[in-house]
Amino acid sequence: MEKIGFYAGSFAPITRGHLSIINEALNDYDKVIVGIGINPSKPQTYSKEERVSMITSSLEDLCWEHRYQDLLQLYGNTSTSGFEQISHKKDAIDIVSYSDLTVDCALQNGATALIRGERIVGDHDAEMQTALLNRQILEVRKAHLSMATIPVQREELTYVSSSNAKALCSLGEYIVAQRYVTPSVHAVMMEKCLQPTFVGLIHNADEIYADVIINYISNRHYHTLSHIAYMLNYLHIMENLGHIKADNFQALKLAIFFHDYVMEKKEDDVAQSAAYVCNLFFNTKLATQVADLIMATEHLQATSSMTNDMQIIHDLDFAILGDRNNYGHYAINLRREYADYSEKDYAKGRTEFLQNLLFRPRLFVNDAFAAMFEQDARANIEQETAYWAKF
Repeated sequence: MEKIGFYAGSFAPITRGHLSIINEALNDYDKVIVGIGINPSKPQTYSKEERVSMITSSLEDLCWEHRYQDLLQLYGNTSTSGFEQISHKKDAIDIVSYSDLTVDCALQNGATALIRGERIVGDHDAEMQTALLNRQILEVRKAHLSMATIPVQREELTYVSSSNAKALCSLGEYIVAQRYVTPSVHAVMMEKCLQPTFVGLIHNADEIYADVIINYISNRHYHTLSHIAYMLNYLHIMENLGHIKADNFQALKLAIFFHDYVMEKKEDDVAQSAAYVCNLFFNTKLATQVADLIMATEHLQATSSMTNDMQIIHDLDFAILGDRNNYGHYAINLRREYADYSEKDYAKGRTEFLQNLLFRPRLFVNDAFAAMFEQDARANIEQETAYWAKF
């Protein structure tokens, strides 16, 4: 008899904690059904369709992380080997939604067990109560389901929850929130999180922001709204700490939003993004200021003549290079964007790019950014270069 586990939750959004439970469950069950509980009486941050999409995309994220797990291990992350089943067995996980009782949905879908996750000691009593109630409900139905409680295996995920991830984002701590969810889920979260910032920059911004979202979710894995959020987060941090002082925050923030608007993997992508802004704002003074700042993110741009704000946006765009926690995910998701290239061709082009960075006397133009990121950036780049050398 096939062993099928039913793992229920709101998954708004799905976190790495949830995924670790699914991971462990796949070691004991032939299939895991992820049940999205829908409560029509409560306002939902994410629709049913959005939650299904986030679960699906997060599983794809983990398959890529498993494929390139050596890149993650270089930067201290644990292996995703438990998701090998997902990579090779496409029906290992089903996703369903329901608004009635969890027990009924599990029985309707042929489950043999209910799976519950336990993150911290305080979860134990609540899980025991839930298990008891489910047994009583099953008795009325003269049905049986095994009860399985799976503890979160990794200590760093103990306090990961959907509510904590959303709370961090509400504080503008988008970078820390990246540890709680996979890249594709984080990018979806940023669609809602960044809208107030964008709307506050220009008049009649809602329609323009909708267009921005469409561009940033199209065949992207690194150059998403998460990258924009990353830059805005560090802009706020560096300003708060007194390390930088921008001359024109409106132009700078708009340039951050639009600097990767065009991403067709062509040499003139940055120039095309700048041209779009000039057209959008009818070649006004603001458009010129924003376009000039966008051009400062061009990788071959000379840094000697950069203005203060040009230096800031250039270094914000490079900040991920000096991030010891997130660099591995950056490297993997950049590879995903160039998935149409063979491993050998990508390794060759990526190695050349990384080596050119190392040849620079300094990666970061602004002194404050250099002090914070330069050393770690060079270490990260050297390690990634060594990884691709084997191809």
